[in-house]
Amino acid sequence: MKRLIRYDFVGFLIASRIPNLLIIGATQYLTAFFLVSEYPQKLNQLTGKGFFMMVVSTVMIAAGGYIINDYYDQKIDMVNRPDKVVIGVLMRRRLALLAHFVLTFGAIALGFYLNPKIGVVHIFSSFFLWYYSNQLRRITIIGNVVIAFLTGLTLLMICIYLARNEVLVYIYASFAMAITLIREVLKDMEDVKGDSKFGIESLPVIFGIRGAKLFIYLSIGISGAFLISFLITIDNWWVRYYFMALLPIFLWFIYKLIYADRQKDYQRLIRFTDLIILSGLISMVLLKSWI
Repeated sequence: MKRLIRYDFVGFLIASRIPNLLIIGATQYLTAFFLVSEYPQKLNQLTGKGFFMMVVSTVMIAAGGYIINDYYDQKIDMVNRPDKVVIGVLMRRRLALLAHFVLTFGAIALGFYLNPKIGVVHIFSSFFLWYYSNQLRRITIIGNVVIAFLTGLTLLMICIYLARNEVLVYIYASFAMAITLIREVLKDMEDVKGDSKFGIESLPVIFGIRGAKLFIYLSIGISGAFLISFLITIDNWWVRYYFMALLPIFLWFIYKLIYADRQKDYQRLIRFTDLIILSGLISMVLLKSWI
């Protein structure tokens, strides 16, 4: 029995995506410290219990979303990545549902305790994370857009909690949505075999790998134009230099995407998008440090 409980606990940690949760929490703190004007001088509010609880509640919603997604995707994952299946292998399915329920409703209760608006956002987020896993994932591009929007919402929650209207937060939230959308399509390209077998109408299943790549090219073009307009608007040469230095890396990404045709190729590109997200977090520090 102890061995079974140990396996469930290890499975829970893996299914919760602990590294991703740490990134979500760090993103919210960095956003509040470096993108929200005046608030770095008000450390009591950002280092206090209330803000910490808001971050924890957000992380709980995300963890519940990861777990329920693995629960519904178990059969598909047995085809796409059989060596990485957690639910039903390292964690019992019934306990996965219980963990999702406890995390989600605990986060919603905590959100309402802090601020009714945060509670409403948590209800919205948790519903669409469940609905994505249960249904939206099967609909072409809609599921990808929902996940991208919920990712941007983790930044927008800072404005909601602090009751601030911050242009920089909106800009970075838009960037997060764009990168997440590209990442989600890459994941669909990686999982095309299992998705097609189980009737998932993802972008690469319906339009093929070439069609999915074209969508990513268009997304990069639109995001690039948006980034250029942002760099022209903001009066901070350090941030401009930083993103200009990333230009060769973005060109390398496009080059690799053109010739990508294997699951390992898509996995490398997905890891690359994670580095882009990390670069965005670093740029927040640069932005505030040299203004």
